[in-house]
Amino acid sequence: MRYSEFGKTGKMVSAIGFGGMRFDLAKSQEANAGLIKYAFDKGINYFDTAPGYCNDKSEEFFGTGFKNMPRDKYFVATKLGPAHVANEQEAYEKVKKSIERMRVEYIDFFYVWCIRRMANFDLAMNGGLYDALLRCQSEGLIKHIAFSSHQEGAGVRKIVESGLFEGVLLGVNILNFPYRWDGILAAKEHGLGVVAMNPLAGGLIPQNEGKLQFLASPGETPTEAALRFLVANPNIAVVLNGFTTAEHIDTACRIADAEPMTEEDIARIKAHISGNMTRICTACNYCEECPENIPIPAYMQIYNDKAVFGKTDEEMVSSMKFNHEWGLLVEPRGSAAACIACGRCEESCTQHLDIITRLKEVAEWEAKSQELNKAK
Repeated sequence: MRYSEFGKTGKMVSAIGFGGMRFDLAKSQEANAGLIKYAFDKGINYFDTAPGYCNDKSEEFFGTGFKNMPRDKYFVATKLGPAHVANEQEAYEKVKKSIERMRVEYIDFFYVWCIRRMANFDLAMNGGLYDALLRCQSEGLIKHIAFSSHQEGAGVRKIVESGLFEGVLLGVNILNFPYRWDGILAAKEHGLGVVAMNPLAGGLIPQNEGKLQFLASPGETPTEAALRFLVANPNIAVVLNGFTTAEHIDTACRIADAEPMTEEDIARIKAHISGNMTRICTACNYCEECPENIPIPAYMQIYNDKAVFGKTDEEMVSSMKFNHEWGLLVEPRGSAAACIACGRCEESCTQHLDIITRLKEVAEWEAKSQELNKAK
């Protein structure tokens, strides 16, 4: 297992982290707790969870698993969102509840959870959550304050540059990394530890290995290549994996021993993706200067699911709903339907995509998604 320092904290964390969102609920609490101990024995020392994961059982699974592990040999991370608390006192009590459920004396890394837009960040700063975390930190209940974000790179950079956090958790993988790379680089520049979640694109990579074979080097699968890309990346401290079996842990730990990638390796992979997937948006962002303020790079990233993986229109309608609530479209800007077909975006597109036509499709999915919301 490879270990590296988490930002400037002095904590040496394992390249693979145990993400507590994929426990098999058909198994007993003891069986799931045993998986945690197995991961620890394999060298994993970073364990991430949150209230609500696995029908709100994840923190309890970790609590059972931690009973048989020396506290000074592992790091635990959990989270709390600014919208989940009404004031500082409630936030303080919820932190203490997480500590009790996990049967630990303190939490190593506590994340301001799910900053989807700058308004969420403002709420965390002014709604009591951040003040509660500072209070907990002063009392020794938490060691380091971090944040998790679903924003694009520029939004992540703004929060990083606030100087209020020691780490960041981002959804990043071998297919979408250009869209968030500026945020990762900003974190590295300012000494924050970077944790990557969703390394397999929500299962799309293992489910479409035939189409993504070009990602892999000889002797490995596209899934293994996607994990290696993040695990061996010098800009990322921890890659979270959700485990349901010991075999999953074995595979991730084996990949963790890969040679670190250089910036040249990363540039080569980016070019390789672009060259082999000529119909996808590579998030160069040259099209972002739209006169109607349409977030074209975000829409084109979402469209990748249609172009690459052949998702149905019904699936894309669901994707639009998700992205407005949790993903790339949470910041209110111009809608796809506002496109005036001026052609600026297509002129600047390095992939020569038919952006105008795609925006028309997106607008239809978006309209259907809004109709479904109204019908509820």
